[in-house]
Amino acid sequence: MAQAEITKLQSATAWDSKGKKLGDVNDVHLEKESGIPAWVTVSLGLLNSRKHYVPLANSRFEGDDLHLAWTKKEISDAPSANSSVELSPEEETALIDHYGLRDGAEA
Repeated sequence: MAQAEITKLQSATAWDSKGKKLGDVNDVHLEKESGIPAWVTVSLGLLNSRKHYVPLANSRFEGDDLHLAWTKKEISDAPSANSSVELSPEEETALIDHYGLRDGAEA
């Protein structure tokens, strides 16, 4: 993915799987090995300043809108991650488990 596409993704508006507007994408986090965007962070409303990590798996990007594959409740219930630059292995594992992203391989 080109840097221009990552920049466009970072300025997108996020929507949940039921079509509910979540807010702006805060950050785009790349997969270490491939450099492909794997996670975004979103804030869920004005009073919720916590950044919620959401995987880009099964999501679609249309125009300026990022349609995520999870509901607002699933996103708000996700484990907290304190990392602002890079997820720790423990944080990433907790998020992968929460979102059910295991492909059947042992962790």
